[in-house]
Amino acid sequence: MSTGSKNKTRRQVTEDARQAGLDGRWEEAIAINRELILRDAKDTPAHNRLGRSLLEFRDYSGAYDSFSNALKSDPANLIARRNLRRLELLRQEQTDGDGTLREDSVAFPRSLVFIEEVGKTWVTELTNPAPTSLLAGIYAGQQLELSIEDGRLVVKLADGTRVGEIERKTGDRVIELMAGGNVYEVYALGLTAASLRTILREVFRDPSQAGRMSFPRQITETRAYLKERDLIRQRDESDFYVDDEDDADEEAPVKASDDGEDDDAPESERAETEVVGAPAEDDEESGI
Repeated sequence: MSTGSKNKTRRQVTEDARQAGLDGRWEEAIAINRELILRDAKDTPAHNRLGRSLLEFRDYSGAYDSFSNALKSDPANLIARRNLRRLELLRQEQTDGDGTLREDSVAFPRSLVFIEEVGKTWVTELTNPAPTSLLAGIYAGQQLELSIEDGRLVVKLADGTRVGEIERKTGDRVIELMAGGNVYEVYALGLTAASLRTILREVFRDPSQAGRMSFPRQITETRAYLKERDLIRQRDESDFYVDDEDDADEEAPVKASDDGEDDDAPESERAETEVVGAPAEDDEESGI
């Protein structure tokens, strides 16, 4: 523990860790988050931030251990669960079969690829997918192309090879918003049993669409995840470390319409950002 940190409260050191991540000072962020973990081995946000920082150095093994430790201290933690799932996809696609990464394995794409922002991103499996032999050659984080064909939102490789389609309900809405000036990108997340899992992202919202959310259904999904987490915490309350100074940092509930299907929900109803170890349900549990 550094001399300067010895006289700081846990809250102050936590803020230092978050700011280091926001500023891209990853080595410093690693050191500070490890210091927090030494203070409290069950500091779930610190484990998540450490994992996020290690990803910047392509230390996938270290990041995997950090997110695993976060999950041990909080079995329902969304950030840890989703990051581990994605790291598993990378591990499957980039290993020699003995668990070690190949020398020619691809680097993690820019962090934005994996960030999920409720209302602005949608994770989905493609419908009418291409053969598995083609999908297997697509790596996690690879940017794909969007095109509109016969009223369907189609996903393609850069060379024009068809990969699959965005499911009809989401596709129809995105096509309508694209006609209004919105811009979207799509990235691969990894193979599933029968298709390709992708993340569709709003990267520009036209002023004429200011009051319209691209993916209002994601609010309902996020609320369901948070409810699941609350139930697990209630069942296993004795397994969790509680610190009075963190009471004020508890997650605020996600606001949504009663049916979660308000296609034109105002911007104020958007939930917080989630990351591959980046901002998620609250700032305390962000990956930065």
